[in-house]
Amino acid sequence: MNDKEFLFKLGQKIRILRTIKDYSQEILAEKSNTDRGHICNIEAGKANPSIIYLKQIADALECDLAELLQFTI
Repeated sequence: MNDKEFLFKLGQKIRILRTIKDYSQEILAEKSNTDRGHICNIEAGKANPSIIYLKQIADALECDLAELLQFTI
């Protein structure tokens, strides 16, 4: 998997987990201490989030960081 595919799959996984929690992008941004535009870019595979942002997103989604990186769903 190349970098572009990885970022796309990561974004899809975050969107799926966000949808399961019934969070809007704005709610996830607020809970993860970032802005909605950054969440939007991550979900679209257009941003390469730092490990700190990924941890904040995982915490906001109440999941392990490792779960964000499992692309089997």
